[in-house]
Amino acid sequence: MKSPARSSQTQFVSYLWACFGTLLLVAVAFMLYVWTEKRIDQANELRYASHNLVEELRQSSDDLTRMARTYVATGDTRYRLNYQEIVDIREGRATRPQNYENVYWDLVLANGQRPRSSGVTVPLMELMREAHFAPEELALLAAAKNESDKLVGIEVAAMDLRAAGDISGATAMLHDSAYHRAKADIMRPIGAVNDSVDRRTRQAVEETALDANLARFAFMCSSVVLVLLVWRAKRRLDDSLGCSVDQLRAGMEKLGRGDFSEPLNVPDKVRDSVWSWLAHTQQSLARLDTERIEALQRIQRISRLYSALSQCNQAIVRSHSETELFERICRDVVSYGGMAMAWIGLIDKEHGRINVAASFGGGVEYLDQLEVSLDPNTPEGRGPIGLSYHSGQPYWCQDYQHAPETAYWHAHGMRYGWASSAAIPLRRDGEIIGFFAPYSSTLNAFDHEVRELLLEMTLDIEFALKNFDRETVRQQTDQRVHYLAHYDVLTGLPNRSQLHERARHLLEQARVNRSSLALMMLDLDHFKDINDSLGHTVGDSLLSELALRLSSCLRDGDLVARLGGDEFIFVLRNVGSSEASDVARKLLDMTGQAYTVGLHDLKVSASIGIAMYPEDGLDVETLLQRADAAMYQVKRAGRHDFRFFTAAMQQRAARHLQLVNALRYALERDQMHVVYQPQVSLKTGRIIGAEALLRWSTPELGTVSPAEFIPAAEESGLIIQIGDWVLRQAVRQARAWLDAGHAPIVMAVNLSAIQFRTADLPSHVAQVLYEEGLPPEYLELELTEGVALQDPQGAIATMNQLHDRGIRMSIDDFGTGFSSLSHLKKFKVYKLKIDQSFVRDISTDAEDKAIVSAIINMARSLGLTTIAEGVETVEQLEFLREQHCDEMQGYHFSKPLAPDAFRALLEN
Repeated sequence: MKSPARSSQTQFVSYLWACFGTLLLVAVAFMLYVWTEKRIDQANELRYASHNLVEELRQSSDDLTRMARTYVATGDTRYRLNYQEIVDIREGRATRPQNYENVYWDLVLANGQRPRSSGVTVPLMELMREAHFAPEELALLAAAKNESDKLVGIEVAAMDLRAAGDISGATAMLHDSAYHRAKADIMRPIGAVNDSVDRRTRQAVEETALDANLARFAFMCSSVVLVLLVWRAKRRLDDSLGCSVDQLRAGMEKLGRGDFSEPLNVPDKVRDSVWSWLAHTQQSLARLDTERIEALQRIQRISRLYSALSQCNQAIVRSHSETELFERICRDVVSYGGMAMAWIGLIDKEHGRINVAASFGGGVEYLDQLEVSLDPNTPEGRGPIGLSYHSGQPYWCQDYQHAPETAYWHAHGMRYGWASSAAIPLRRDGEIIGFFAPYSSTLNAFDHEVRELLLEMTLDIEFALKNFDRETVRQQTDQRVHYLAHYDVLTGLPNRSQLHERARHLLEQARVNRSSLALMMLDLDHFKDINDSLGHTVGDSLLSELALRLSSCLRDGDLVARLGGDEFIFVLRNVGSSEASDVARKLLDMTGQAYTVGLHDLKVSASIGIAMYPEDGLDVETLLQRADAAMYQVKRAGRHDFRFFTAAMQQRAARHLQLVNALRYALERDQMHVVYQPQVSLKTGRIIGAEALLRWSTPELGTVSPAEFIPAAEESGLIIQIGDWVLRQAVRQARAWLDAGHAPIVMAVNLSAIQFRTADLPSHVAQVLYEEGLPPEYLELELTEGVALQDPQGAIATMNQLHDRGIRMSIDDFGTGFSSLSHLKKFKVYKLKIDQSFVRDISTDAEDKAIVSAIINMARSLGLTTIAEGVETVEQLEFLREQHCDEMQGYHFSKPLAPDAFRALLEN
């Protein structure tokens, strides 16, 4: 059997669902009522729209009559124009003005303003068909429209008579009985339609009004039922709550404030109500509040202990030394942990005793005469600290005044009120180095929680000691890293980074003081030879000695730095050009003095470039760049000297950089091409060979001379790629001429000394010949005399490999470089090319004649062929024939030609 309270709750739910259903019924009735009212409004709007269209037909007929009669009476053509516009609008030939029903055409003539167009062209009858007229109403309107159209015919005829000058005839047509009958035939259907529309609308409104009254009645009835259901639901809700809403709210507010002092009174008849549930909740919360207070007291006790630990952790973070850390730990344990006194002692291994490192609290003066030994044979060595040291574990003395191990110090404990103490060992790298000793004025103060706290605190102290050790190592490492980052390890001089920093500072001082400054770059000459021959150890020792000498040459405040390798930078304050020259000479003299490195006596020279501030630059990078340019000018001029930067150096450096940058893309952008200069036999006059010559032209630089871009390519290393491309182009062209049926000729290709020194040159040339299909006897490699300067034996070996593969070789520009007859006779060459500098003046210069004759005779005696280049005149040609020179090339026979032109020359 259900309880009354449970039954009330069930009934309340039932009433609640009934309220929801009734509310839905009220909403439906209201929506039905609104819908019927909307239908009435729609019927009235349709009636209004229908009357407007019918009125427009009537009004247009009247407007046409008025315009026609006025035109006949006045002869003003504007009325006829208005007449025609009215007809066009009604027939849909003209756009319908906005608010057409309010247009009064006499005002159009009065103010000269036309009705505003709406942009819509719709015949009047079309609008009527769309206005939902009944079929019989549309038939009447169509009849009225037809009669109006007939009347338009009469009116147009009358206006035509008026235009012809017959005013009386036209007036009679517009006022006779036939005209009036026609007018009446228009108005009768219009009136009938208006009556029909009114009847139809009135009938629809009456039918809809009945539905509206029914919906209104249903809405009112359902609303009354809803009110009754809500009232009943309220009664059942009070039964479920077990009290009034105000009483329930007051009880909940009391619980919300945490007031559990007065329990809620629950009558027996409402045991299963919300009020009863609230009373049980109050009892549970009261029990939880009691437990909360107890837990809070326990947490406060523990918090005080952990507060000391937190302070100790902060001390670890903030302390910068062991002494500071120990003092903070002792103070925090007393101030926050409730200890009476605490001290930390460190072991003095030499004397076997404990020395006080830090202390805080009441009775610290006792520590001044404290004697704690580590010797277990003495009374002061058998206390808590001695026992802890020998056991390696913490020692907890819970009754300081009566414990036998503290008998030696009972008098002091009684004096200061110590009731318990502890001795906790401190370790570093696993070894005991000291002890942490807290004292308390409470017996048994070191319970489990306190012990755990103190042990954790000790671990933190040991961790801090490790951090101090690591920090010491880190600081030493940082100092080393800082030194390595700013100073050269080998010489101890500032490095590049420090140079820039200090040089900028010196430049700023010079700018503020408006003084001059000199930046010098010193580079040792041929220092690589020392490293290669004697080893880097000897080279490093020499650099270290040189750094000491260079540093001794400078004033205080000047700067010397090692830029890298064998380059040194000097920054001299408040010096002009003359002082800078003196310093440069002094540096060169100091550098040139003898060095004794181990068993070696060495001498080196140096080249120095000088840039002046502010003449040559305003920043460190610019001055370094320009000092470097000046130094390389010294290198090119013979080394072991100094030179100041000039604008011409900058121009040459800029031009060189521009050339190198353009060369990097020359092949990719198809800016290079090869031309061929014929080589002619002086005996037969036939073309027996061709020299492949490289040409370069760019949109930015124009045509660049080979004498300019070939050295740039060699310095930048691009000559390898470019030379390989020229070799392949020349071999391919020689094969093409053979395939075209021409007699075989020898293709001469110049090789740079850098190309010649590549390790795989013989195999690479053979590979190119194989890929292009040219026999090796038709290729001649022209070499300069300088290929044997650095490694004569290596050059001879390379030539032998080329010769073994059937590739011909010749010596180009013979007599202009380093000539060695001992090397020449070992070279597997078959031809010497006489440089054009000797050929140019052989017709007038006796010395050139003698040189050329000597070369030809020497070559003949060695079994070598000779060819003269740069032959431009008949006199030069005849002299060479007299000397029995074998071949020639030059503008006298032909300039270098493109492949097609050279082929045409072969054919002719």
